[in-house]
Amino acid sequence: PKCVTDAAEELPQYVDGNRIDVDASLPNPNGCEYDNLYLDMNGIIHPACHPEDLPAPASEEEMYMAIFKYIDRVFSVVRP
Repeated sequence: PKCVTDAAEELPQYVDGNRIDVDASLPNPNGCEYDNLYLDMNGIIHPACHPEDLPAPASEEEMYMAIFKYIDRVFSVVRP
């Protein structure tokens, strides 16, 4: 969904030029804890294969790395 995409694109955050990563081992700062996470893989795979702001991946390995990177970011936001 769009809300998850927006939240995932906010990571990592920068303060005074210093990168601040989310520590997923801490409680979720928004006070919401989730037991389940359902992923729309079509909404993840398609942008990884045909990104709007970057050139298309040169290899299948680059495509998979883009998919895994995005999923990691979603997990960092939702923390199921």
